[in-house]
Amino acid sequence: MLLWIGEQRRPIKKDRSSDLIMDSVINYYISEEPQLAYDVGKLFLDNGAYTAKMTGIELDIEKVIFVQEALRPDQTIPVDYPFEQGMSVIGMKKLWNKTASNILHWQNSTNLSGRLVPALHAWDKASLVENVDWLQRNADAEYVALGSIVNPQFATYEGFFGDRQPRKELIDMICFALSCIEKRSNFKVHLMGFGSSPLMLHLAYYLGVKSTDSSGYRRKAAYGKIILPGTGERYLGESATGFGNTTLDPTDPKNLHDLELLEKCTCPVCIVNKYQLWNDWKARAIHNEYVIKQEAKKASRFLAFGIEAYEKYLDNVVFCHSALRYLWEYTKLRRKYYRISEVLFEGRKK
Repeated sequence: MLLWIGEQRRPIKKDRSSDLIMDSVINYYISEEPQLAYDVGKLFLDNGAYTAKMTGIELDIEKVIFVQEALRPDQTIPVDYPFEQGMSVIGMKKLWNKTASNILHWQNSTNLSGRLVPALHAWDKASLVENVDWLQRNADAEYVALGSIVNPQFATYEGFFGDRQPRKELIDMICFALSCIEKRSNFKVHLMGFGSSPLMLHLAYYLGVKSTDSSGYRRKAAYGKIILPGTGERYLGESATGFGNTTLDPTDPKNLHDLELLEKCTCPVCIVNKYQLWNDWKARAIHNEYVIKQEAKKASRFLAFGIEAYEKYLDNVVFCHSALRYLWEYTKLRRKYYRISEVLFEGRKK
């Protein structure tokens, strides 16, 4: 299981030689001589397509390739075309055809072949099956990245990666996509941006995702938020952008449990002075990164003993008192439903 930590041209830490790092082409797009400002263990370079779409930038394919080849990533995504809400099926098919064409172009006309992670998009269940089959036949890759996986009501539904918020619909689409990929291909799955909180990270690993990334640790820190071990985020009240999150006030007895969790934290900040978290966004970023990494290690440890041991840990520790307990219970049901469905399907074939 892989966890890629998001970094940028202005890094939180320059020594990343022991880290798996997720960076983006968009951070180097205007550079004439792109180069990293940090040492890196392994680099996964996102193509920047989603950010470009959100900011109104039209990516030049050859310029993206130039940046990717210059930075020499271990893994990178050919330019893909995420769907827009309300788009027609015809429109989504055209975008998928452009994405598929780029995958072949990257494999045949760049020096990035063998390091590619193609993006998978689909507009209904039938197209998901068809597009997975196409990738299995044509993509020279170990991983695929889940992109826009949407249902037929996309005109009114926000879609798979519209907001990445924890919802039952999101779990449904992930479950079906993972089941389809596992049954019809040899690919492992990278789930973009699902490692920003311990709860969502554990849901991804429990469902069978082999790789995800955490870029939100840095953004949360800038907004005055920290991540607590085994749970969610807390707002420290430094910024006006609390977005309704629970404020962690060290003088409030109601926060005793959260403060005890923080007291046990062994990150480089907390072992010196945890009160730096209230005053320094970089201290919060270092803390958040450390917590997410520790959660990924716990997941690996429990999964080594089997999915039942991991499920028991999530039941009794991670989701025991969480507001997302309902989503955890739903995730267990959906995962087991798809496993049973596959067994019955194989039985019918025999």
